Amino acid sequence: MLNREGPVPLYQQVATEIRRRIDSGAIPPGHSVPSEQEIEDEFNVSRITATKALRLLREQGLVYLVPGRGTFVGPEDAPRVSRAAKPYEKIAAEIADRIRAGELRPDLPIPSETTLRQQYEVAKGTVRRAVALLREQGWVFTVEKRGSYVSSPENWPTS
Repeated sequence: MLNREGPVPLYQQVATEIRRRIDSGAIPPGHSVPSEQEIEDEFNVSRITATKALRLLREQGLVYLVPGRGTFVGPEDAPRVSRAAKPYEKIAAEIADRIRAGELRPDLPIPSETTLRQQYEVAKGTVRRAVALLREQGWVFTVEKRGSYVSSPENWPTS
């Protein structure tokens, strides 16, 4: 999608793509645009490039920054729409559902990091955050150098 050999800087190309999504309504007013990390992952660019792209969109008046919350489409007084669950939360919830349903059984491994990355088309860090969340909640435990396994039902969350 990005022309890495052309004369247009990558940050401008990324900003153009996000602007296209805004103009088409794919990212409507009040909704958040991709975070710097999401831009890095999607476009395979550096953090500096992602930062510059978002700064350019702010300078153009298309988006505004809410520190600690993200960058949103529209003027600052536009009502914000909360972002849906983060990708890692969605992955963790789906794995927990598979455990609850008996598809993934106690003391057996959950899908590997590579499998989850391919299935959800996300970065390694996103998968690792999902597994960390599952561990925090008690759904899985991890054995170093072996993988993550479904915990015994007595360790599962009650809610």
